[in-house]
Amino acid sequence: MNVTRRIALGLLAAPLLTRPVAAAADTILVFAAASLRQGLEAALEMWPGAGVTVSYAGTATLARQIEAGAPADLFFAANADWADYLDARGAFAAPPVPVLGNSLVLAGRADEITPRGIEDALTSLPTAARIATGFTGAVPVGIYARQTLEALGLWDSFAPRLVQTENTRIAAALTARGEVARALIYASDVTADPALAVEAPVPPDLHDTIIYPLAVTARGPHPDRAALAAYLASPPALAQFHAQGFIGAGA
Repeated sequence: MNVTRRIALGLLAAPLLTRPVAAAADTILVFAAASLRQGLEAALEMWPGAGVTVSYAGTATLARQIEAGAPADLFFAANADWADYLDARGAFAAPPVPVLGNSLVLAGRADEITPRGIEDALTSLPTAARIATGFTGAVPVGIYARQTLEALGLWDSFAPRLVQTENTRIAAALTARGEVARALIYASDVTADPALAVEAPVPPDLHDTIIYPLAVTARGPHPDRAALAAYLASPPALAQFHAQGFIGAGA
């Protein structure tokens, strides 16, 4: 199913979460989608080069900050559209490279769900049940969630029940704490949180292909930024991501 991509270009005002590997000015600064945290942390443990600082946030937020001149060396996005948006504006030294893929799932607390098909799982929820996901007009996981609900003919009935968040990890945390009934999030989010389980996988033909592009920025100051990008796309690093629930970019 070909589903039209949507991309909202409004700035999302959200703070960056910084990985305190090293904060000196001579470290490589990576702007990475929040959903990448566990996999990227594991991969960077094996990186033999310069120190790395990672700022995690929603892809839309990071893209707008790079556009505004933030001195990131690498951009690791959860959506090809945002990477293409920056590439078209000359933000990168070379075109973005698809590195990883992911799967969309309906998740709930592990002690509260029964595995089933996606349409059955959604329509079986009580009418008061809330579902967390990303902002459906800008955050990649929310865009995929909206496409799924539209493809199933359920958007109009479920849109008022969505709790829209700045990134997928917030949506996952709300679900794990029981503040919402379910979440439309990534499979890797479930792998990262033992309190969660997959109630229903989302068939990939219900939404755009989930791709994580990696790009070296044109203005990034660190001389080793291309070397880190090459490492993150290498088999040893990819194995760490796959262990955290990610899949190959072409899967």
